[in-house]
Amino acid sequence: MVKIFDNFWIKITALILGILLWFHVATEKIYTYQLYLPVTEFVVDDNLTLLTHPPESLMVNVSATGKQLMRKKWRERGLKIIASQFKAGMHTIALNTSNTIVSSPTSDISLEEILSPAAIEITIDNLADRVVSVESDINTKPAEGFAISAIHSISPNTVKLIGPKSRIDKIPVIFTEMKNLENLNSNLKLTLPLALPSGYGIRLEPDSVTVSIEVVPIKTRIFENIPVVIYNIPSDTNLAISSKSIRVEISGPPTEIDLLNKNALSASVDYNERSDSDSVAVKIDCPAKFNVKLVSPNTLKFIQ
Repeated sequence: MVKIFDNFWIKITALILGILLWFHVATEKIYTYQLYLPVTEFVVDDNLTLLTHPPESLMVNVSATGKQLMRKKWRERGLKIIASQFKAGMHTIALNTSNTIVSSPTSDISLEEILSPAAIEITIDNLADRVVSVESDINTKPAEGFAISAIHSISPNTVKLIGPKSRIDKIPVIFTEMKNLENLNSNLKLTLPLALPSGYGIRLEPDSVTVSIEVVPIKTRIFENIPVVIYNIPSDTNLAISSKSIRVEISGPPTEIDLLNKNALSASVDYNERSDSDSVAVKIDCPAKFNVKLVSPNTLKFIQ
């Protein structure tokens, strides 16, 4: 009678060693494998750049040992397409193993064939750079009792735009990424990334800026005898309004409001917006950094 449990651990050890030996032999064999690899690098002459996107990936045949095929890093490094012999313009490139290589530094991976696409169309442009101004794209809302004094002080206020010449020549300004800031009651300094213009091959140096916002307590001034202008009154009528001038309270940053001239304010009523009782709301126009707190009277009436 065979005793299968005799020398049990010796048998288990032998089995494990056998499996390890088989695995070693199997993974040392060379296999040909078909897969998609990303295009991670496209090489052109130093003073040139791509104007159009290269293909995201290519279907290829590679040969490698089983061990190497199981590793992920060489796949992530992808493929490099070499087009350094081409000048600026549109070109059709037939892809093959002479101009397309595996980016992995190991010699265990061999690119055998480019399966798809067999050729690609690219547009190459001259590489250029220019300095452009930066503007902020920030919506600010101060807390109750506060106002924005110095809005969007940017450092640096210019950046270098680098990319295809035909594209960057058409970009006059760079904006920060849009940001909403609410309930501000103190000075604020923050770093904002720049919004990269659309198009392939464009980059910015630096790619972010510092934006400073000064928040101050508001101050209120009273402006008396602001004349009221009437719009759209019929020429064949003798209508007038119940008051030819009004009183306005304006709030804003202390320094700016002290310099605010009465002539920068305007009051108006529109005859076409009158109610059935011939009353109409007074509209006040003032510079954007100021707020209208009170208008007295805030409605007027058309009279004969």
